[in-house]
Amino acid sequence: MKRKLITSILIVSMIMSLVSCTNNSGSQAGGQLKAGEYTGTANGFGGEIKAVVTVAGGKITDVVLTGDKETKEIGGAALDQLQKAIIEKNSADIEVVSGATITSNAVIDAINLALNDAKGIETEESTVKDGKYLTKAMGHEDYIYVTTMFKDGAIVSCEVTSHEETMGIGNYATARMPKKIVESQSLNADAVSGATVSSNAVKAAVTQAIKDAGGSVATFQKEVEQAPLSTEVVEEKYDVVVVGAGTAGLITANRLAEEGKNVIVFEKMDIPGGSMATTYSGIMNSYSELGKNYGLGREQESASWNKELLMPVFENYINEEYDRFDKAQPYQNVMMDASGKVVDWLHDMGVGFASMGNFEGGLQYGFTPYLAPGCYQGGAGYALMFLAQRLEQRETKVVYSTPVTELTTNENGDVTGVIAKGKDGKTWNITADAVVMATGGFASNQEMIEEYYPQYAKYKFNSVAASTGEGIKMAEEAGAAIECMGRPLGAFMSEYGSNYELAFMHSSTPGIIVNVNGDQFGNIMKSNHKTLAEALVDPKNGETFYYVFDDSAAESTKDFDAYGLSYKSIFERDQVKRYDSVADAAKELNLPNLEETIKKNNELALAGEADEFGRKGLPYIETRDGIWMLRVIPTFYLTTGGVAIDLDARVLNEEGKAIKGLYAAGDVTGSIEEKDGKEYGNGFDAALTYGYVVADTIIEDLK
Repeated sequence: MKRKLITSILIVSMIMSLVSCTNNSGSQAGGQLKAGEYTGTANGFGGEIKAVVTVAGGKITDVVLTGDKETKEIGGAALDQLQKAIIEKNSADIEVVSGATITSNAVIDAINLALNDAKGIETEESTVKDGKYLTKAMGHEDYIYVTTMFKDGAIVSCEVTSHEETMGIGNYATARMPKKIVESQSLNADAVSGATVSSNAVKAAVTQAIKDAGGSVATFQKEVEQAPLSTEVVEEKYDVVVVGAGTAGLITANRLAEEGKNVIVFEKMDIPGGSMATTYSGIMNSYSELGKNYGLGREQESASWNKELLMPVFENYINEEYDRFDKAQPYQNVMMDASGKVVDWLHDMGVGFASMGNFEGGLQYGFTPYLAPGCYQGGAGYALMFLAQRLEQRETKVVYSTPVTELTTNENGDVTGVIAKGKDGKTWNITADAVVMATGGFASNQEMIEEYYPQYAKYKFNSVAASTGEGIKMAEEAGAAIECMGRPLGAFMSEYGSNYELAFMHSSTPGIIVNVNGDQFGNIMKSNHKTLAEALVDPKNGETFYYVFDDSAAESTKDFDAYGLSYKSIFERDQVKRYDSVADAAKELNLPNLEETIKKNNELALAGEADEFGRKGLPYIETRDGIWMLRVIPTFYLTTGGVAIDLDARVLNEEGKAIKGLYAAGDVTGSIEEKDGKEYGNGFDAALTYGYVVADTIIEDLK
C-alpha cells in the first residue's frame, strides 16, 4: 500500500514538473488560455507588426494581424495566411510563408508574446549567453550581416559586418541602427526615417542573434524612452530657405552657399537625398568641358553632348494634345543648356565620374557621364552625401527631421518665409527673401494619387518614403498653379513582393516577359517604361508577369559588364526559380502558352527576324537544360504633375504670373518634359539642372 502511494506521488510530481516546464517555455501545450483579448508586437520587414489575439473557451477564436508597412503582395498576403494557420492550429507553432520569412517570424514572435499574456506567464528575463554572434537578414538589396556581442545579459556591441544596401539610403541605417540598439538595449529603437527597410533588417538580424544566444526577444523589446518635446520657438532671418534636401535642394543650397548667400535647409526625413540615391546616375552633359575633353572632336557627332542632335529626337515624342509651345520645347532647352554647366561644376568641386567611353569587355557609357563608381552602383548616393557634407563644411544649416508645415505670406500674397515643426517639438519661424520648394513628388501619398491619378490608385508605387506631396499642397495654398496632372505614367520592372528595382534587367539579362497566360505583350526594348505601364493596366495580362531567361542570362544577371551593375541578389530570394523544363514551369505556374511563346521567340531569334511587336535582335533562350522564371511586376515610381514654374524656376499663379519670393525645382514641379508636351524621361537631369537654374535666378533677383 505504501509503495503504491509513493508511486502515485511520484507520477503526480512528474506531471506537475512537466506542466511547469511547459509553462516556462511559453509554448501552447499545457498552458491554459484565459478568455480575453491580448496584444503582442514585433518588427517585420517594413515596420512593426501587431498581433491582437482573442481567446474564448480556452481557444484562439480570432487573430488580427496589422502590418501596414509590409509589402502588399508578399508580407501583406502572408499575414492573411498566417492568421488562418494560427487559428486553425490554436498555436503560434506554424510554418513560415515562403518568400516572407521576416514577416512570418515577426508574426510568430508577436503571437507568442500575446499568448504568454493569455496564459498569465510573465515574460521570462532569460539571459543571453556571452559571446559574439553573426546573423543576417534580407534588406532592400541583399542580406545585411550583423555581428552582435553579448556580455552579462546585455548587448555590448553591434555592428553591420557587410551589406549591399543603396548608398545614400540604406547605408545610413546600417551605420546608425546598431548604435541605437546598443544605447537603448531595445529592438524598438526608432528606425531611420527614409531607410526603414534597411533599419528593420538590422533589427531582424539582432533579433536572430538574441535567439541564437538563448535569450528571450521580449527582454529586448522594452519601449525606448523618448526625450521630452521641446517648446522652443526659433525665429531667424535668412536670404533663402530651401525646403527639402533631395537632388534639387542640395544643388540649390550648395550653389547659393558658394555665392555667399545665407541659406537654411529643412529636411523632413532623418537623412538627406530624397530620390537621388535611387537614380541610375547618368547625366546629360550638353557642351560640357568634361565631354569635350574626352571626345577630342567626336563629341560633335554625339547626341549625348550635342544638344542640336538630341532636341529633334525629343520632338518625335511630343504629344500634340499636350504641346503648348508648337514643339519649341522651351523647358527642355533650359535643362539641356544647364546640363553641361552642372556636370563641370560638380566635377570641379570634386564629385567623381566613371570613365566615359565604350571599352572592349568593359563599360559601355559612351559620352554620358555617370557618377562614380557607375550605373546603379551607388554613384548618385555618394554624390548626395558629398553635397550634404559640403553644406556642413560651409556652415550652412541643414535641419533634419523637421518638416515645413506652412509658407508664410504678406498682405500682397508674397511668400516671406516658412514655419517648420521638428520631431523634437521645436518650432522654426523663418523669414527669408526667397523660399525654394524642393520637396519632391507625391508617389507615396495615396490620397493625392487618388485625387490626381485616379486611374492608378489601385496600383503599388515603388517610390521613396519622402515623396508625400505636401510641398505641392503648400505652394497651392500660397496661390501656385498646378499643372500636368493625370497624364499617363511610366513604370519600371521590379521583383514581385520585395519591389527590388530591376529597371535595367531587359539589358542585363537577355530574356522575355510573359503575362498570366505565358504570352508576350509589347516591345520593352523600344519604350520600356511606357510598355510596362500599359501592360500592367491591361486586364488581359492579369497583373501577373514573369521574366524568362536561361542559364547564360542568369550569369550575366549577376555581373553585367556593359554597365557594371549586378542583380545577383534575386537569387537569394524566393521569387526566382529554375525549372528542369519549360513544361514543368508552364504547369506549376499555370502559363498555358509559355512553351509556344518561347518556341516562337527562338525561331525568330535564329532567323534574325523581328517579332510581332517590332523587337529586333531577339535573345535566344536555351531550354535544353532548364529554364529560369522570375516573378516580376511593373511598378509606377513617380508622379509627373506638379507646381507650375517659368523657365527661371519662379512659381507661377493661375494667371501665369510669378509669385514673389517663391521658387521651385525637382519633382515638386512635375516633369519638365511634360511641360513641353513630351512624355517623362529625364527626372534626375531636370532636378540637377533646375536646382542649378533656380539658384542663379535667386542670385539675380536678390541683387
